Amino acid sequence: MDKTVHNTGEPDKQKLIEALCCDNEFERIEARKTIAAKGRVMIDVLKELLSHPKHLCRWEAMKTLEEMAEPDSIPIFLKVLEDDRGDLRWIAAEGLIKLGRKSVEPLLKNLLDKSHSVLFLSGAHHVFYSLRENKELPDDFPTDKLLSFLKCAEAEKSIKPLVYEILGSVEKQK
Repeated sequence: MDKTVHNTGEPDKQKLIEALCCDNEFERIEARKTIAAKGRVMIDVLKELLSHPKHLCRWEAMKTLEEMAEPDSIPIFLKVLEDDRGDLRWIAAEGLIKLGRKSVEPLLKNLLDKSHSVLFLSGAHHVFYSLRENKELPDDFPTDKLLSFLKCAEAEKSIKPLVYEILGSVEKQK
């Protein structure tokens, strides 16, 4: 009989976070798997790591959030779409893609405020393109039109009316 006792308290979280940020790749992978399996209860801890000075810690936090695929991570993914580091933006986009339709409305709403951000537009393009390819968008979703606006240099001025139109359609489908 296994007499191992699993402590789910704060010391356990701290050890997992330390392992997630250590230099040993195998320890990091195991920590990532364990944290991801714990799910939503670890999101705030991972969010804190996104301001860590060590890039590897930030990368592991994002990768863990992406593997968790929790809708509560959507605001984090949306924020990281504007990060200076391309690898973190990519993971954020992949997290939104993994969440599928759940990410569409929040992404559209953020486009209204972030249509000036080339980084955000690029990430949104990646997400919507992949969601189309994965057949995660409704048949009547104007993906081609949206994708062309997301590539446009004048997107800030032209995309808002389209996003409002799409959001209205999304709201009607609820």
